[in-house]
Amino acid sequence: MRKILTSIMLALASVGAVWASEPFNGLLLDLDGKPVKGAKIYVHNPKQYAKSDKHGKFGLTDVKPTDTIHVIVKKKVYAVPVNGSKGMRISVGEITAKGIEDQELVSAGIGYVKKREYLGPRSGVTGEELAATGESDLIMAMRGKIPGLLVLPDGSVSIRGSASFNANTPPLWIVDGSQSTTPPSLTVMEVEKVEVIKDGAGYGTRGANGVIIVTLKGSK
Repeated sequence: MRKILTSIMLALASVGAVWASEPFNGLLLDLDGKPVKGAKIYVHNPKQYAKSDKHGKFGLTDVKPTDTIHVIVKKKVYAVPVNGSKGMRISVGEITAKGIEDQELVSAGIGYVKKREYLGPRSGVTGEELAATGESDLIMAMRGKIPGLLVLPDGSVSIRGSASFNANTPPLWIVDGSQSTTPPSLTVMEVEKVEVIKDGAGYGTRGANGVIIVTLKGSK
């Protein structure tokens, strides 16, 4: 019985590891409380960064309690300890920056911002290019248009050259900020562009088999 319980606990732990991907939402302001736009924000690797939008919003994923957030504003780098926070409001001054946990940002979840950290090279295709294939279904139109992307006979999708954490795990789909492992039912006329990230490490283990980002027409 003890062996059975141990096996169950290990299985549950494994499932939790596969699907854990925690958003870290932030808001970047100056000392007057005005949004700071276009700042680069990263944790470990400056090549994997988020950018604050016009409202000062930015999004990271899987930030550890002991991490330090680095903020680059006009070539000046500020270091802000996370100190266990799960979402932070950061104020940037002339010399230093400070951050405090903001529960509203924590509660906002993954959809708080549509773009999170930049994760390196990606390939993509526009809605116009997809429409030119003559296919109306998004998945069918993507066949042969995105390097390394395969549409399987059952309608599922795989990405060659992904991290291949688990061959049975599908890529992560992000449609206008909403995450799913199920391909969306969309027509090409609804789509502005599709981008594929083979190394989706910044999205946690959910992105280990790649990330497909779909931006719909009319998205802000």
